[in-house]
Amino acid sequence: MTSWKGLYRAGAGLALAMLLGGCGLVQQVTDVLNPDLLASLGFGTRVATLPGDAPGLLVYVENRTGRWAAMSVAYRTSDNRTDSFTTSVAPRNKSGQMLICPITEITVGDVSNIKQSGARIFLIDNVTDTAVLDTAPYIEVDAFGVLLLDGINYDCGDGITFTIQESSISRSGYQVYAYIRRAGQ
Repeated sequence: MTSWKGLYRAGAGLALAMLLGGCGLVQQVTDVLNPDLLASLGFGTRVATLPGDAPGLLVYVENRTGRWAAMSVAYRTSDNRTDSFTTSVAPRNKSGQMLICPITEITVGDVSNIKQSGARIFLIDNVTDTAVLDTAPYIEVDAFGVLLLDGINYDCGDGITFTIQESSISRSGYQVYAYIRRAGQ
């Protein structure tokens, strides 16, 4: 009986929030109610922030193959410093990082040499310990070959997913693609 009572109260609270939201009173309600409760219900204006409220670029590495893969993402900051990270990803999985802006250029491989490959497909199965990938045989994936630029291909606040998948038109049999998700979409 107590669980029904709790559900009734949550439903009544949600209905009240929706009713007040329709009347334009959401801002007044968010000032009175617990912001964490409203955020958990999908209301309010709370968002995750980075240290110092710096804007970021969300970068995912996605493996759409049936084998383990590794990708090196390289980027250049506004002070012309280059940096990179390498991520190993299980088959049909993805991993992400938030980079603090400004990021002026980004690619898979090397920002100074876009002809360099930055992705590998490992030729072993049943990986239980990723340490074996350090010595495992691999196929080097064709170079991504594109330097994505801030303000042209993406803006801070956007998300970029670098995806590796099988390809019948590449020499290695695999290809890297970039998908950009604009902020607010």
